[in-house]
This record gives sequence, C-alpha cells and structure tokens, in this order.
Amino acid sequence: MADSHILGIDCGGTKVMAQSVTYNSLTGLVSPGEFQLEVNYSNSPKWNSEFIPIHLDLQRQEFSKGNIYLTQPEIDQGDVIVETIQNIISKSESDSIGLCFPGIKDDHGVVIMANGPRIPDFLERIERIDSIPHDSDCCVLGEWKSTIGKLKNCNNAVYIGGGTGIADGIILKGKMIDFNARDDVKRSWELKIPSDETIESCLSPKGMIHQWNLSQREKVKTLDQLSKNQNADTIFEKATEAFSFLIQNRTQFFKANHAEIEKIVIGQRLGIFMANSKLISLLESNTDIPFDYSIDRRTAALGAAWKRICS
Repeated sequence: MADSHILGIDCGGTKVMAQSVTYNSLTGLVSPGEFQLEVNYSNSPKWNSEFIPIHLDLQRQEFSKGNIYLTQPEIDQGDVIVETIQNIISKSESDSIGLCFPGIKDDHGVVIMANGPRIPDFLERIERIDSIPHDSDCCVLGEWKSTIGKLKNCNNAVYIGGGTGIADGIILKGKMIDFNARDDVKRSWELKIPSDETIESCLSPKGMIHQWNLSQREKVKTLDQLSKNQNADTIFEKATEAFSFLIQNRTQFFKANHAEIEKIVIGQRLGIFMANSKLISLLESNTDIPFDYSIDRRTAALGAAWKRICS
C-alpha cells in the first residue's frame, strides 16, 4: 500500500528537474507520479551564461576561516537558482520535498561549488527543505530504490554517472557506501590514470568536450557532436582507458571487502550517449561484469524523494 507522496527535486548546474513521487511502504521503493517539470536557469533574463565560479582554493580558504565573501555575480546567479526552485515548488503544491544539489554543504547551505555560485543561506531561503543531500548520492538511490531503477534488488554494484563530472556510487553488501566516511576508496576526481589525468576529466562528458575544444578550432557542445569528428578517436580511447582503470579500482575494492560486483550501471548524460554509441563495445570488451545503461533523467529526483522519506 502506498503511504507517502512527495516531490523530488534534482538541482543541476544548468537546470532543475522536479518529479512527484509515491512511496510504497511494503516494497520500500518509490515510483514516479504524474507531476514532472524541468526548467532551465537560462529561462531567467538574469541568468549569466558566462558566469565563472570563484577559484576553489579561495572558496576553501574562506570556508575554513568562516568568512564567505560572496561576489555580486555569485549573489545574482544564486538568486536565479533559488527563484527557479521556489517557482517549481509553488506549482507542485507539494507539502513534503526532497532536494539534492551539487557542491559541499554545511548546516545552512552550499559553501563550496566547483561549477556554480555558493549559496550559504540556501536552507533559509527554500521552505520545507531541511537538508541538502548530494546529487551523486541521489542518482545512486534513484537507481537502487525506485521501481524504474537499473540497480533495483542489487546488493553489490557500481554506478557511474557522467555529466559535468562523474557521479560515483557503490553498493556493497546491501548498503550504499559513504565516500567521505572511508579511506579505502576514492572518487573519480581523486583517481588518476598513468598520464596523470583524473578519471573524471577523461570520462565525464564535460571533460571529453573540454579536451576537444582546447585543441580544435571547430568547437562542440555535446558528445553526439564530438562523436561525428573522426579526429575524436583519441579522446574516446582515453575515456576507455579511464573507464578500465576505474573498474579495476572498484573490482579491487570489492575483492578487499570479500565481495564481487554484480552489475555496473552507467547513467546521466554519459549513459544516454553510450546507450547508442560505439563506446559500448570498447568498454564492455574490458570486463566480464554485466552492464546496463540508464537513460531516465528522473533518477536523482527520485533518489532525493526516497532519502527525504527514509533517512
């Protein structure tokens, strides 16, 4: 019997995805409801598409000293994000809301952001929100704890989501691991391949596109555009190398914990692209572990809703 209705909101670097959710107490799973809304921040005339985040070293320094000095561009960009979320909530008419957001947070808001503005008073400005789980974690939860998820019923699995960065996820012996609480496993942005480049910079869609645009006069904006260029083979070969290195790392982690990977799920923009690309054969030839590809962009919103109900 379904006993809870909630709105899940996935806040990304460029847009917000909201999805109504129904929770079933017997199965412990969430299912998508009828309400769904996706809004780009760029719909607002106040959105600055040329916004450049404050250097991470300065962000960390200010946070460690307890003195965050927001620039006016940060304030303006943050205002657009908050207003967009508030407008979506008002249209949903939902009383219970789960929301996920990238970046590092404290008890009040977003205090360090690699790809956007800091919003240190986020929780004070968004009603009915009392916590901000990370979007990477909610991607995994949406795949694992929803009726449409590709990790449903898995006890030992790896999730690799690719967009602006890599959303790392590991389910070990029926529990989702907390990367921040362990010292025996690292995220993709911390792992480097032999060429001294991070896995994230080589495997994420943004990273691959950035590599191309740095060296070519003809710029691209999507992986589909990139794949149409014959000279892009070296970038995809490097992505394959990074993927193989990551899977080897994860396999060793599971072995050290006396378990084996049942399944690998690739999601977000990377999953959508790979589901119909030549990269599939390149990647799958490097391992015997079963693969699946998630092309449903609602999973992070579903995960945020599940976390709101069950944590």
